[in-house]
Amino acid sequence: MNGAWQVVHSVLAVVGSGACAMVGVACVWPIDKPHRHRSARGRCSIRPVEWPKAWTCGPPDLPFTLADAHSAMQLHRDHDCDRKHAAFDALVAAGRIHPDSSRRHRLWGKPW
Repeated sequence: MNGAWQVVHSVLAVVGSGACAMVGVACVWPIDKPHRHRSARGRCSIRPVEWPKAWTCGPPDLPFTLADAHSAMQLHRDHDCDRKHAAFDALVAAGRIHPDSSRRHRLWGKPW
C-alpha cells in the first residue's frame, strides 16, 4: 500500500512540475503582436471624443448644431435646465426627436 502512494505521488509531482515549466516558458516566450487593420486613410477608424463646448446649464449663446444638441441632451439628461430645453427644441426642429403627443402640453419638471 505504501508503494502505491509513492508511485501516485511521484506521477503527480512530475506532471505538476511539467505544468509549471510549461507556464514559465509560455510567460517568457516572445510573441509578435498582430498588426492593426487601418482604414484607407491610414488612421484608426475610431471616432475622437467630442467634449462639450460649454459646462453650464444656461441657454446657449448661438443656436445648437445637431451634434451639440445631442451632446447637450446626453450631458444634461439627469436634470431640467435651459440648455436641455434649447437642445430639445433644436432636435425637434431638425426632426430628430418626435415628442409624444400625450406629453405635448406637459410642463418640464412638473408632474401631471
